[in-house]
Amino acid sequence: MIGKLHAIAIAFALSMTGFAANAAETATAPTSDSCGIPDYPVTWIDDGLQGTVRLALLVGADGSVKDKKVVATSGYRELDKASLRAGGTCKFGAAAKDSGRAPGWTTVQYTWIAN
Repeated sequence: MIGKLHAIAIAFALSMTGFAANAAETATAPTSDSCGIPDYPVTWIDDGLQGTVRLALLVGADGSVKDKKVVATSGYRELDKASLRAGGTCKFGAAAKDSGRAPGWTTVQYTWIAN
């Protein structure tokens, strides 16, 4: 139960920003319900694992994540890996068929807070 409550805290702390790799590319910024919520096990909370993980996600024209990487670590491998797994589930708006939009990068930030 405690682990689920802390996972909810992560959902509210989830913030996202989008950016295009160049002027010709546009990536749609996700909404807070478009990405997975990672588990925050009680053992991690008890061990004091907290921090912020910033991910870069490559979004394809179909709106799915094609690649992902950590661009700012929390300092904890467990939090970084859990954020990568959740970030890989993000869904973005698909490009219109005739838009010619190339894949573009966006960032997603997970903030892990032990209450």
